Amino acid sequence: MAQANGANASNKADHPNGADATHGAESPDAPAPGVPEDLSADYENVAALEALEALQATPDHEHLAAFLTALRSGYLVVDVTGAPAKGRKKGTRIRTIRSTKGQLVLPLFTSMAKLRAAVTDTRADQVKGAMMPASEALKLIGTDRFVAAEIDKASPSSLVVLRKYVALAAGDEEITPELLQSMR
Repeated sequence: MAQANGANASNKADHPNGADATHGAESPDAPAPGVPEDLSADYENVAALEALEALQATPDHEHLAAFLTALRSGYLVVDVTGAPAKGRKKGTRIRTIRSTKGQLVLPLFTSMAKLRAAVTDTRADQVKGAMMPASEALKLIGTDRFVAAEIDKASPSSLVVLRKYVALAAGDEEITPELLQSMR
């Protein structure tokens, strides 16, 4: 998991493997040891973003299947701004948001730029994100009582995806329009 500066929310959930997000690239443009060279602070999950835009243009099961499949590839960004509260477990703390009904929602971003854009207060320069393999980021849905994930919160392409679909994307099963129709 690589860390870069760059969103704001409330509440926090532990990362499933307890990895420490405080070590990453020494500069925003240099990958940390063991991080692929094509991964930088400017990384954008283009496949997921294009599939999201296609789904929004044509909201049907075929495009939803393509979007969920595209989410599996590349990397996604999670907000890890702030430190663990005193007396709490050490490790990566994922910032979360709440729905209007108070339900826990997992914010995921296709890029650090999308994470930074989600910040609406004066702490934008303090925002930190962790770029995680998409499969690992999607599996965070199972670490707490999340009802959904919100992809690219506060951007024009923002989309709330129900937990059952995020869990499906986190798995290995082929995602087809027929499978999605049977999940209704």
